Amino acid sequence: MLVVTTKEIQGRTITQTLGAVYGVSVQSRSDLGTFLGKIRAIGGGKMGGYEKLVKTAREQAVAAMQQEAQKVGADAVICFRFDSSSMGAGDAEDFMEVTAYGTAVKLG
Repeated sequence: MLVVTTKEIQGRTITQTLGAVYGVSVQSRSDLGTFLGKIRAIGGGKMGGYEKLVKTAREQAVAAMQQEAQKVGADAVICFRFDSSSMGAGDAEDFMEVTAYGTAVKLG
């Protein structure tokens, strides 16, 4: 499925707008991974474990959005965007949420 950040698709005609579609992925690291990440943050540098977590969450969110678009009969998703946040209990931010969203359309 074609997914673009623009309002139009060059060379294609949008024949019908089907509405907003989105996909969500919520990820967490293990307690050990979180602890080691906090130690790594003290010294600075690349956070490989967190990069992998973000990449996985984004891929899953996009796949879920594409499934939603297919369910409504879309040929493409335009105006594609990501949104993300951290959440948890109390002061801890134990979970990361990524939402992929856009507008499902039919193409001519």
